[in-house]
Amino acid sequence: MNKLTGPELRAAIVLALGGSTAVLDATIVAVALPHLMAAFGASLSDAQWIITAYPLAMAATMPLAAGLAARWGARRVYLGALIAFAVASAAAGAAGGLGWLIAARAAQGLGGGLMAPLGMTIGFGVVAPERRGRMMAVTGLPMLIGPILGPVLGALLLDTGSWRPLFFVTVPLALLGTVGATAWLPADPARGRRVRLDLPGAALLVPGIVAVAYGIGAQGTPAGLRLGTAALGALLVAVFSARALTRPEPLLRIGLLRNPTFGRGAAVLALYAAPYFGTALLMPTYVQVLRADSAAVTAALMVPGAVGMGVGLQIAARLLERLGSRTVVGTGLALAIGSGVVQALLLRPDTPYPVLGALGLLQGAGTGAIMMPTMAGAGRDLDGPDLASGSALLSLVSTIAGGIGTVAVGALFTVSAAALTGGGSLSASAGRGSAEAAALVDAQRLTHGAALVVMSLALVVCVRAPRRTPVILDGRDTSSANAGHTS
Repeated sequence: MNKLTGPELRAAIVLALGGSTAVLDATIVAVALPHLMAAFGASLSDAQWIITAYPLAMAATMPLAAGLAARWGARRVYLGALIAFAVASAAAGAAGGLGWLIAARAAQGLGGGLMAPLGMTIGFGVVAPERRGRMMAVTGLPMLIGPILGPVLGALLLDTGSWRPLFFVTVPLALLGTVGATAWLPADPARGRRVRLDLPGAALLVPGIVAVAYGIGAQGTPAGLRLGTAALGALLVAVFSARALTRPEPLLRIGLLRNPTFGRGAAVLALYAAPYFGTALLMPTYVQVLRADSAAVTAALMVPGAVGMGVGLQIAARLLERLGSRTVVGTGLALAIGSGVVQALLLRPDTPYPVLGALGLLQGAGTGAIMMPTMAGAGRDLDGPDLASGSALLSLVSTIAGGIGTVAVGALFTVSAAALTGGGSLSASAGRGSAEAAALVDAQRLTHGAALVVMSLALVVCVRAPRRTPVILDGRDTSSANAGHTS
């Protein structure tokens, strides 16, 4: 069954522990903005940078992961990022002012942006290609469950009466991960010629990615400024991509997207991640605004989804080796889309919570069979510099798609709610039996339906992939080497 060996399993646990720090920190603060505004006497437009600084900094370092790993070694850079994250987390928890906290959040993001792609690079590098699904089953759990459990943990920590534990809680996790990585992660291989970092490429790609991320996520700034910034960023990324296709050692190997297996995997990941992370805001709105129930009810409804994701990922990882990513991911997509359709049909102002929890369990199980298995399938045939660049590319795709999806879903729900309520606002004061509440539920159903359409495109891309796809690396057709691989 190609189970992980002892050293491989220890490496997977260490990488999962390190990954959990970055994922938790990205989501745990989501519920704390009102508390932080009160603590620092800050306006919403100023305080939002506490949240925005983190993904912007992540976007700045994520594209550098492959180049830094090629020059100094993935393990060394990963350890440095983990240590930097621990120091920045402690600084955030001890912040004495808003500027201090924002700077510390940016420093956290710099470390977190390196950990996700480098963790994937190291994890895939220590196992044979046929066991990469098993490795992903362990290392991928934080990336699936963290976005759901982070806000729940944040709400519980805020009950202590202080916001500081939100940041201190990740310090021991990061330090434990550093100790474990030092002891259990394999040393970087000896290198001959030192790889030169593509500085001109970095000068194009890093500000380009940051500009795109800013245009997506800086919701407190004028729409025209955000759109212009995102367009400029997209132009810089396009120039980088054209340049990278002609360079022998680019910062990121964009040409991997022409690899049929990798390119389809990236497309499936983007088409699912955007609506999935985007619709994550709909359930809290439904529970706390439309039905005027507590955050604890929202947390309880999120638990089945988290459980489903964990179970779905473990099952998918075992089936991936025998059935291939197309079958496993296609089944997960069908399950996630089907349960989403049922939820959209059944959603009412008084839909029983156990029904919603059961549907969340099914969608979570489907998601567990989609996200990490897609990454494992896309990167199955990559090695060396291709593996590092592929990991960074997939991490970027997931991050940017999730940001775009969040903005798009939020905008569609806002527009739909205004149209269906005649310009009414999101208020639970009218009561769950009112016409306004029914109209707001209709807006949620419409928004959810649009998200399901995009998810269905991911299913189309997945099922259209051939069972055996030749993999082209550096101009060489490796079909014979992959004759048994189901893409």
